[in-house]
Amino acid sequence: MADRWRFIPEESWDAPLNMALDVAAAQSIHNGGPPTIRIYRWKPSSISIGYAQRSTSINWEYCSKQNIPVVRRQTGGGGIFHDYVGDISYSIIAPVSSFSTDVSKSYRAMLAPIISTFKKLGVSAELAGSASPALYAPSCYLREIHPAHDILVDGKKISGNAQRRSNDVVIQHGSLTYKHDVDQFALVFSDFDINPDTIQDHVTSISEQVGLTRKESINALTNSFLTWSNAESGTWTSLELKQAEKIAQELFSSENWMNRT
Repeated sequence: MADRWRFIPEESWDAPLNMALDVAAAQSIHNGGPPTIRIYRWKPSSISIGYAQRSTSINWEYCSKQNIPVVRRQTGGGGIFHDYVGDISYSIIAPVSSFSTDVSKSYRAMLAPIISTFKKLGVSAELAGSASPALYAPSCYLREIHPAHDILVDGKKISGNAQRRSNDVVIQHGSLTYKHDVDQFALVFSDFDINPDTIQDHVTSISEQVGLTRKESINALTNSFLTWSNAESGTWTSLELKQAEKIAQELFSSENWMNRT
């Protein structure tokens, strides 16, 4: 791993800025900046969809009425409803050379602090042992299970993660479910016809498993990241924030990007 890391404690940004900050951190590495670990919330609650996901999989009428922003990620996978309270998001941005060239091994390395966090919380979570078919492909938590990057508790998904490699930098980000709302599964996606009880059979959350507070969960994740990386707490530079605002406006807020598929 890299010699020095920066850890940015949990902060709240809107959907385009959350995605743009990952890109700004990657650009910073090319200019001599440190690899970065960040924990963040989505304000307001938002939806992120995968790079190749069809935008028609979203129930745009409902999202518009509820003022739920939608952003397209640069990573693959399905859509996630990032509830301001129920979702805990993180990103790791580092030189590709910090990890194995084998993608599965690099996932395993970067998911080590996530697995450690669940263990600290008393949640018996592990990487999926084998693949399983999708219940509803447009949803990250109901799509096919992948052993490289899906984390389960007794067969129920509690964390989804994705990677992107570009210009010798890897970005991995993911979602840990603190609390889930099965009603949102039915409402934010289009053509969704799955019984809530069936959803409950496929997903779970930290609060459902152990009943700890969100703050306790964030503290455990923070400690796991700091132990794993030996990082120092830091902040964004003014240049990174300026770059992120530009990227958020020009890329992640654009209709062309959202409607690319």
